[in-house]
Amino acid sequence: MDTTILLSRSVAALNGLATVLLVIGYLAIRRGDRQAHGKFMGLAFLTSALFLGVYLYSKWHLWAVLGRTNITYRPEIVGLTWDKLVYYIILVPHIILAIVVTPFIIRAVLLARAGRFEDHKRLTRVVFPVWLYVSITGVIVWAFMELSGSLAAATSKLIP
Repeated sequence: MDTTILLSRSVAALNGLATVLLVIGYLAIRRGDRQAHGKFMGLAFLTSALFLGVYLYSKWHLWAVLGRTNITYRPEIVGLTWDKLVYYIILVPHIILAIVVTPFIIRAVLLARAGRFEDHKRLTRVVFPVWLYVSITGVIVWAFMELSGSLAAATSKLIP
């Protein structure tokens, strides 16, 4: 399997795993199980951090191998089609929210570790749904790229 596709699938898998861990952590706190909540949210945080590392490496890999840091969605089609429109409607807020939410996720973790649970709770009422949205839409963005053949088309242009 091509490294670019492997990295892309790894990024998607880490996003998917983070989503599952976030939901389990949320359900744990809804049941009142702080210990399980802390464990699952900690795992979600670590998974998201690992995701970020793999994602940044994948961008470096694209630059090193292809001379660019991005793969275009369905570049063979000129103009805006319904699927491109849906893709960009999902992609743009995904990117913006991923950048904006990251420091707030770190702050939420620090508040919990400091035992400032009321402040943590107040912050995570906003941060959690955004983090969950970013995780879910990350997998959706990957699915658009994978299922459209955009990833395979880009990797076929690799220098042997």
